[in-house]
Amino acid sequence: MIASPTAINVKTPAPWTDCLALAAPLAQIMRELRELLGSLSSDQYSARAGDLFANSTIGGHVRHCLDHARALVDGWRTGIVDYDHRARGTNIETDLAAADAELNRLIASVERLAKLDADDSIGVSVMPTRDGLSITLSSTLAREMAFVLSHTIHHNATIRGIALSLGSAVPASFGYAPSTLAHQDGVGGAGSTRCAR
Repeated sequence: MIASPTAINVKTPAPWTDCLALAAPLAQIMRELRELLGSLSSDQYSARAGDLFANSTIGGHVRHCLDHARALVDGWRTGIVDYDHRARGTNIETDLAAADAELNRLIASVERLAKLDADDSIGVSVMPTRDGLSITLSSTLAREMAFVLSHTIHHNATIRGIALSLGSAVPASFGYAPSTLAHQDGVGGAGSTRCAR
């Protein structure tokens, strides 16, 4: 027999109906990315990072992240989020000013999603194999915002590594997941430890 949540003392989260709990952190992560980009030179932004980072660039990771945020925003308007059809090779990959402008636009768009209903249905187009055929899955706006937040943090971690390898200073918490930072801060109950600094 499987124990009920109350039997294993699981806390039920407070009910919420809007996307503020996800939109605000996503916008903040994007602001942190914009701030880091402001500390880079154009050469650092477009420098190939070598084999350790699959010869990628910070600009390539930024473009990829912004494509996903744009897919979410555009998908909310059309009813279908499509992360697979991306605008590869745009000037966002090589031009810091273009990246900054797109970050500003998308931060504002993400913030507008904050008051929408978290449980609103949305379709997600997925290309599961390389044959180019897509299927459409059912999701919710909140679930897709959570995905884009996690995806952006994941790529910020890679951007952090590339920036450090290029000799750039990076804020201490940049590229870390909130759960990792909470664990380091001793938040979250059993198993948490305060990080020695």
